[in-house]
Amino acid sequence: MTNLYIGIDIGTSSVKLGLFDSSLNLRDSFQKKYSYCDLKDGKKEINPEIWFQLVQEGLKKLIKEKRPSDTIVALGITGQMHTTVFLDENGQSVRPAILWNDTRTKGMVSIIKDKLFQIRQFENVKIVSTGSPLANLIWVEKNEPSNFKKIKHFLMPVDYIVYRLTGKYSTDYCDASTSSMFDFDKNKWSSKIADTFSIDCNILPDIHSSNYVVGDIKDELVKQLSLPKGIKVIEGTGDNAATALANFDNNQETPLISLGTSGVVVIPDQNNNFKKVGKNIVFIPQENQFQLLTQGTVQAGASLNNWWLTNILHTDEIDQEQNAISEKLLGNNDVLFFPHVNGEKTLFSNPNLKGSFVNLSLETQRENMYLAILEGVAFGLKELFDEITDSKSYRYIRIVGGGANSKLWLKIIANIFGVEIRKSNYSREAIDGAALLAIAGVNEEYFPKNKDDEIVTPDTKISSKYAQRYEHYLKLVTVMTKEQF
Repeated sequence: MTNLYIGIDIGTSSVKLGLFDSSLNLRDSFQKKYSYCDLKDGKKEINPEIWFQLVQEGLKKLIKEKRPSDTIVALGITGQMHTTVFLDENGQSVRPAILWNDTRTKGMVSIIKDKLFQIRQFENVKIVSTGSPLANLIWVEKNEPSNFKKIKHFLMPVDYIVYRLTGKYSTDYCDASTSSMFDFDKNKWSSKIADTFSIDCNILPDIHSSNYVVGDIKDELVKQLSLPKGIKVIEGTGDNAATALANFDNNQETPLISLGTSGVVVIPDQNNNFKKVGKNIVFIPQENQFQLLTQGTVQAGASLNNWWLTNILHTDEIDQEQNAISEKLLGNNDVLFFPHVNGEKTLFSNPNLKGSFVNLSLETQRENMYLAILEGVAFGLKELFDEITDSKSYRYIRIVGGGANSKLWLKIIANIFGVEIRKSNYSREAIDGAALLAIAGVNEEYFPKNKDDEIVTPDTKISSKYAQRYEHYLKLVTVMTKEQF
């Protein structure tokens, strides 16, 4: 008999489920895309019931495919952070959830920050931005007062799935600490912040470690979905924390870059030093295992690659397009690209930023422009990385995400950063971290596979050229962040 674990990932565009053994071998999987409402004025919403319908579909599929001798012991959940779900006293949605990439609150953020300064709770709450749960709650209060009065529970996507599976309202320290309503000194919800913004503390869920067992799947769901009884539901955590957990190695301070839809930099700090730039995240994967992570984001990461190929070139031949880029162009490309096409939160706090190509000429070819996009994302990540770490040097950086499958992009990043890049040939994503929390939640021993890393080292000559190009990029940043077109 083999104990199995389910990982669930509530992504921005798809829901994934995976069936894992205790070595995190993937036995079976389910993935289905969905669409959210992309409205005018930067509004992005979704009915959270869509997530749960897909989770139910995935659970039925995985249960059906498992062997009779296998036992599913627990499931862990991860997903998009900040997206805000509003429930009434009966646990029904008051209104659609507001997504993390929603920008309707851009005119309110500076006012919120001013109030936080006044109550001296801003030092580690500087993560307030468009899409932050605090900003979303305030927007509903100001613009939909009748709905605001109905809100009795505030949750984030991971919490919502936990609630639908168990009937219990809860969250983990990661999601709580990035809500802009957390007291980092006391490691709990800030009553001062709640009082200042007229938020009833009773709507805030209980906070637990990420591997906390919230409960069993509800009996009615067990019957409805023909599930085995006694499957434990683990608290879970945000996607970036789960990805970091799944990719930690013996060096617990190794920086992580996740090159997915967005480009995310995650810096672990064993000394728990709060950084001046980025989101300081309290991550407690297990009780008494405090881990401080600092996260920053380039909002358009690998999505720019898809935009260029699909919307501009109208092709899906990624290998053909990348193979057409000569290695001689690396460090010698005259074209620069500013990658913040859909605003920026961490470095410039400007949701209105747009992207730009510069230095085009009649000699510019499609290879120059495509390479400039790949380089632009890498330059943006480099600037973000340097600001968070205060240009501290590291022996190597680990990279994950769909964009990391491009050998060309890895070579570009290694040379722009001037440091060794490591990518595990056995991919570990957020869903793996969710399954790992499920294993830890029921005190099972985890037997990890040895990492077989693909290592990309910088070329001294290319890296030197990129150092000069990076200086030109920083000048472009100065222009783009000051000028409004």
